[in-house]
Amino acid sequence: MHSPSFSGGLSRRSLLGLGAGASAAALLAACAPAGPGAPATAAEPPTFEPSLPAPENLEQTNITIGFVPITCSSPIVNAAALNIYEHYGLNVTLRRFTGWAELWIAFVAGELDATQFLAPMPLAIHHGFASGQRSLRLPYVTNINGNGITVSQRLAGQVESPEDFAGLRLGLPFDYSVHNLLARDYLVSGGLDPQTDVDLRIMRPADMVTALAVGQIDAFCLPDQFNQRAVAEGAGFIHTLTKDLWAEHPCCSFAVAEDFAAANPNTYTALLRAIGDSALFIDDPQRRADTASLMAQPAFLGLPEPVLTAVLTGNYPDGTGEEHSVPDRIGFQPYPHESYGVWMLDSMQRWGLTGEQTFTTGAEYSAAVSEVFDSQAAADVLGALGGITQERTAETVLGRTFDPQNPLEWSKQAAS
Repeated sequence: MHSPSFSGGLSRRSLLGLGAGASAAALLAACAPAGPGAPATAAEPPTFEPSLPAPENLEQTNITIGFVPITCSSPIVNAAALNIYEHYGLNVTLRRFTGWAELWIAFVAGELDATQFLAPMPLAIHHGFASGQRSLRLPYVTNINGNGITVSQRLAGQVESPEDFAGLRLGLPFDYSVHNLLARDYLVSGGLDPQTDVDLRIMRPADMVTALAVGQIDAFCLPDQFNQRAVAEGAGFIHTLTKDLWAEHPCCSFAVAEDFAAANPNTYTALLRAIGDSALFIDDPQRRADTASLMAQPAFLGLPEPVLTAVLTGNYPDGTGEEHSVPDRIGFQPYPHESYGVWMLDSMQRWGLTGEQTFTTGAEYSAAVSEVFDSQAAADVLGALGGITQERTAETVLGRTFDPQNPLEWSKQAAS
């Protein structure tokens, strides 16, 4: 058997304008690791028993997958750590990246067969909303929830609701991220105009905890490892988890190049079985602590084990002196609900991130999402694995109903 290998190589190709108005800072890492974590002690890996047989007649067994070492990539990386890829007949090379722009470049250049992305990125890349297009399929979201808004300790007692962000400097990871889109709606809910009333800054998340500590920014919206790290370092307190703004919202995704999937249907199925099996395995609350210990190893996510444990188990201090138990702080049910895609598409359009393209009817939104989301392939695998496959008919975002059949109604509410 082959062991999955890792590569740190980065593309040197330049990225030609990720969206109109995107600054150079926007092209930097969105969820880069916060530096070497505390040394993790060797741990016994969880006991994994594969749920499905490996498909026969694999067209290709050597696969290169891109990822960013954050909690959102756990299903992809855990499949390597527990030799799940091997069971399904695959020899996977996991290629580590420090930022989403670099990952975007490498994928579009054909250097990757599949990759982790922020959830809005596959829609943007497939439909050509910004420079760098490649046709792809999104069969999975890699995680739901798992993000938060953290505020500087300097502002403890002063920031309690969205209107309190007026005049503050809010760090965001990337234009094409749910963090950016949902944070904007949160600010609007407090009567603020995100474009003028708040100083929104696209920054390297790896720099944001330090920036918070030294006063360069006042708050950030990022994946939970950064929120928890800010608490651990005394730099900030967790103002809100994004799950409390939108329960079970998507964060990151898993995308496969269309040409690869079309030419290798059995291999594509094997890949979905491996990652689906991995995701549902670690979605079990009883396995979270063991998974955190394993993923903390330098060969995998290389993050501080206490931070990973707090995020994956949902047992954590918030930086205000309060302790919390939130088992669904992050989840790993990977079905790609169409309602996720329609909300993201509608939000990207409202904030000028769809390039020259405009969507006006529910049918147009649905068609654009369905062209990318491979829900049938996901349902085939997840149904056999016992995962959730029933489409969500609506979303509740910031206390209001988002109907994917009438997305513009939400836009009108959000603008009012």
